[in-house]
Amino acid sequence: MGKNLFTRLLASYLIVILITLLAVGLAMSHFFTNYYYDAKEKELLDRGQQVAAKLSKQMEQENGSNWPGFVLKTIGFIQDAHVLMLDRERLTRPGSGWPEKPLWLNAADREKILQGETVARREFDQRFNQNMLSVAVPLKVDGQVSGALLFFTPVADIKASIAAVQRLILYAAGIAVLLSTLAGLLLSRSIAGPLKEMSRITLEMARGNFRQQVPVTSRDEVGQLAENFNHLAVTLEKTVDALRQEKSKMENILVNMSEGVLAVNRKGTVMLCNPAAAQVLGVDAAAVTGQQLPPELPPAPLFETVLETGISQTAEFTPDNGRTYVLAQAAPLERRGGEIYGAVGVLQDITGLRQLEQLRRDFVANVSHELRTPLTTIQGFIEAMQDGMAGDTAVRERYLQVMHRETVRLNRLIHDLLDLSRLEAGKVEWEINLVEIPDLFSRVLFKFQSQITATQLTVQQAVQPGLPPVLGNEDRIEQVLINLLGNAIRFSSPGGLIELRAAAENGKVTVVVRDTGPGIPPGDLPHIWERFYRVEKSRSRSRGGTGLGLAIVKHIIEAHGGEVAVQSEPGRGSSFKFTLTAAPVENGTYS
Repeated sequence: MGKNLFTRLLASYLIVILITLLAVGLAMSHFFTNYYYDAKEKELLDRGQQVAAKLSKQMEQENGSNWPGFVLKTIGFIQDAHVLMLDRERLTRPGSGWPEKPLWLNAADREKILQGETVARREFDQRFNQNMLSVAVPLKVDGQVSGALLFFTPVADIKASIAAVQRLILYAAGIAVLLSTLAGLLLSRSIAGPLKEMSRITLEMARGNFRQQVPVTSRDEVGQLAENFNHLAVTLEKTVDALRQEKSKMENILVNMSEGVLAVNRKGTVMLCNPAAAQVLGVDAAAVTGQQLPPELPPAPLFETVLETGISQTAEFTPDNGRTYVLAQAAPLERRGGEIYGAVGVLQDITGLRQLEQLRRDFVANVSHELRTPLTTIQGFIEAMQDGMAGDTAVRERYLQVMHRETVRLNRLIHDLLDLSRLEAGKVEWEINLVEIPDLFSRVLFKFQSQITATQLTVQQAVQPGLPPVLGNEDRIEQVLINLLGNAIRFSSPGGLIELRAAAENGKVTVVVRDTGPGIPPGDLPHIWERFYRVEKSRSRSRGGTGLGLAIVKHIIEAHGGEVAVQSEPGRGSSFKFTLTAAPVENGTYS
């Protein structure tokens, strides 16, 4: 490219110079030719007028008596010019001339001479057999034209002078062409060189290399262009770096967004699909990008509507038949002129919101149900006592015992709800200290001793020797054991076995509460940690359960950084376990 530009510039300079020199040379040649001919013509006219004046004066003095009788008389050869004399009679006759050859004067020239004007002509003369410069000057006697003087001079000398001048012009033009070629060569190189370098650096910039600079060798427009180019390279490098940072930032945002982002162009081709969108739609992001949006995907009709109407749309769909709920919000992508070139949609997984909403409904329903049963019982007994149906003291005492039992149940339900609410809100502040698990076993068993004896249950303890204490709140951990042991006692048959085990491993202390009760069906195991969930609704309620004990256990253990788990088989009992962090040892003591 640079070489072509250099050649074109040099050729352009040479063409302009040659055309200019040719025009100047032709103009000067024409000028000098006319100048020499005009000068010679003026010289002949001056001579002719001088000779004509002298002859006219002599003829007036002699009264025309000595006018020769022959037609044409040669009066001499004056300074490289032939001079002829022509009388009026021959002047007025067309075609007259020398006896052997006609004169060059035509009728118009003769008329001009008879009117006292001079005539000049440059043409080939047959008399001299060469190109001649001829002038005719009228001869006047007593104010009347009586003849004419004709001067002839060859143009060969004039042409020689003109040729010398033309050779000089040619030599000067040749030297000018050489000097101009050298100057054009340097000038073309000074222009094409930086442009060639800019072209090379432009290719480097296209490859991402913005470090190279164009040398500034002049202060003219080309030098200014080189400076501007270098400034452009620096600015582009900064801009590209900023764009790369923004692109990286946007890619990180899109990749780590929990919401799915899906964008299509006007033709429905996928331009962008982040991992969250691919997960929600169950597709491969790399495979779907650059392809037509499959019409079977749930958001496809939504995007079609947005592209057709140019209006933002919102829709909710379930891509996996109700297990997942997705809220899709799509909006058009517009250029500055308002032209829609695509659409972008945000896919938000609202399954958690739907589950929370369902849990809220279930919670309200369960609380209402749990409160309604004891309140209905209490209300019924109070109305019976008001109506006098409990006239007997024994009957009234039995009514009061039932009402007291239901009141205690209501009070326990309210306390459990308050505890669970605080745990879920994370608003509890516990004092963390060292807790000895064997001591907790003893205290909890002492509280349940009467129930254990009444149901003839056997409790076995298996504590690992040297079991380290755990870090936690002693009251809350005791509450966990009370809830788990209370469930084990409540659902164990008379004469059954309950095991309490504790062991340490990998910095964790695992506590297990196992019973020999009816067990839990596999379908119920994932839900037993939920609020108000009961495996056997009627039996659980009849045994005084609120349905919140296991939910409280789960929140307390997880608040301590531990985990809960359950293993159970119908007819073979259940085994609940939880883990807590063992206290570290420093300088031989637990801290």
